Amino acid sequence: MGTDPRRLDGLRTDEQVAARLVERATGASARANDVGTLQGAYDVFLTWPGGRTGALEVTSHTGSASRRGVVLLDRERLAHPRRPRPPRLTHLGPDPALDTLPDAVSALLAQPRVARRAAKVAGARRVDERHLFVAVGAGGLPDALYERLAAPIGTLPARDPDVPDGLTHLWLATAWPGSPLVGWERARGWRAHLV
Repeated sequence: MGTDPRRLDGLRTDEQVAARLVERATGASARANDVGTLQGAYDVFLTWPGGRTGALEVTSHTGSASRRGVVLLDRERLAHPRRPRPPRLTHLGPDPALDTLPDAVSALLAQPRVARRAAKVAGARRVDERHLFVAVGAGGLPDALYERLAAPIGTLPARDPDVPDGLTHLWLATAWPGSPLVGWERARGWRAHLV
């Protein structure tokens, strides 16, 4: 994890929060990359002890309720992960096995805004890993699945989502403090991180 307190200066708040969550989950050190006049640059450059590098792009999705300028990730999301569970958002029952996650994420990655960000980071050069972080709001995934991602979760599916070539890691987070950061990577599949 980075020690320079200014390493994320120039990034939006949600990009800084996403970078810190990925640092916690992976042990990487993050620093701002898409600052100033760089056009088409990915948001965050990741480095690990031993020299491995990565590119991280951050976006959000709230489905048809999406509004420009809505910040889904603020500094409160970095709160200690053992906070009380968030309230139930709907009357729908939870999806404990999360069987619908791969298909829902495949559909999410096909949404134009998310697809553009995925393609951008998947094409990043001179890095070992390419990460896409999606902050998901209510309406961004089916209600029962969103509800499960906003609370402690159980068994994650063995099936992979359909992801663009070149993308090595995918991160999903809700705005709820204490909710898990759900990650997928080509080599290991799905994992939940209490970060």
